[in-house]
This record gives sequence, C-alpha cells and structure tokens, in this order.
Amino acid sequence: MYSTVLIIHSWVRWAVVFLAVAATVNAARPLMQGSLVGRAWDRVFMLAIDIQVLIGLILYFGLSPFTVEAMNDMGLAMKTPQLRYWAVEHITGMFIVMALVRMGRIMSANAKNAPTARSRRLICFELALVVLLASIPWPGMTAGRPLFRFE
Repeated sequence: MYSTVLIIHSWVRWAVVFLAVAATVNAARPLMQGSLVGRAWDRVFMLAIDIQVLIGLILYFGLSPFTVEAMNDMGLAMKTPQLRYWAVEHITGMFIVMALVRMGRIMSANAKNAPTARSRRLICFELALVVLLASIPWPGMTAGRPLFRFE
C-alpha cells in the first residue's frame, strides 16, 4: 500500500508543479478589458494542491516508515536530517504553499480593482511556486527522491 500511494504522490507532484507554473504565468498576464483572465487555472491549481496534500497526509499519518519513526522519537528526528525533513520541513513547506494559493485567491477576490487583484494573486502564486520548488525532495538532497518513481 505504501509503495502505491508513494508512486501516486510522486507523479501528482508533476501535475502540481506544472499547474503552479501555469497559474503563476497566467496571473502575470496583462489584464483584458480591465478584468482578470484565466481564473480556471487558479481553481485547478488549488484542487491539485489539495489532492497532493491529502495524499501526503495519508503517507504522513499512516503509511510512511519515516514519519512513523519520527513520531516515535521527535528528539531523534530533529537531530537526524532525513527524519527532520520528512517530519517537519516537507510538510511545513507544503502547508505554506496551500495557504499561499488560498490567500492569493481570497485577496484577489476581495480587491477593490483588477490591477490590485492581479498583483495580489501574482505575488502569492510566485511565493507559492518558490516554496513548492524548495520543498520538493530533489535528487541529491539529504532526503532526495527520484524524479520519476516507478516502484
């Protein structure tokens, strides 16, 4: 079960990265007739983040041997870089991404005018993209994982 969910989580990551870039590029587009365009990208990006976080929480709280080990001894986990990454750093970064995407959408919807809405959305999405890329376990990192997981 762990392997299957981990493979799904690994592959959904690429959809999330693609949608993060697409939503950020879309947010940077000039206004059309004084209104925001392409808000569907925002919704799809937010949905992908939600699905990815849900799968991640299933791994975090039930299936991952790394987080089970970390939860059994948080003191040891804080001293062990790989355990600390999975127990704290990765999940914190991804929750920040989820919050930034929602903030961008809410602050954009509550803006007084379209240029303000565009800039709020763009700033939040840019920050979310940076945090997302920084929170992925890239190969070569202490807790690095393969770019494409097949088993």
